[in-house]
Amino acid sequence: MRLTERYLDAMRVRVLAVDVTLAEVAAKLARIGREDDIDPALDAIESGSAVPPIDGGMASLAARLQVELRRTDPHASIADALSLACARLHRAVLISADPCYEGQPDVRAS
Repeated sequence: MRLTERYLDAMRVRVLAVDVTLAEVAAKLARIGREDDIDPALDAIESGSAVPPIDGGMASLAARLQVELRRTDPHASIADALSLACARLHRAVLISADPCYEGQPDVRAS
C-alpha cells in the first residue's frame, strides 16, 4: 500500500513539512543526479503541505529532542529533531521509517 493511500488519503489528514525539509529534499535529489526533479518536488511539497517555519520555540524543542534521539541513534540530525519538534508542536503524528525515532510514541513507520 502506498504511503498516500495508507496515511494521507484514507485519513484526510493535514500534512506538515518543516521548512528544512525543502532543503533536504533538494540536496538529496542533487546528490543522486536528479537536478531536474528538484523544482517539481519542492513545488509538490509546498502545494500539498503546510510548511511551518523554524522559530525559537521549535529550535529550542529540537535541540532537546536531538539529545534524546541520539541516545537511540548517534547519527540523528538536527533536521530529524526539527521534524519531530514540528510534529509535536502541531500535535501531529510523524510518519518516518528513520531508525532514530524508534520508541517515540508519536511516530509511525512509513
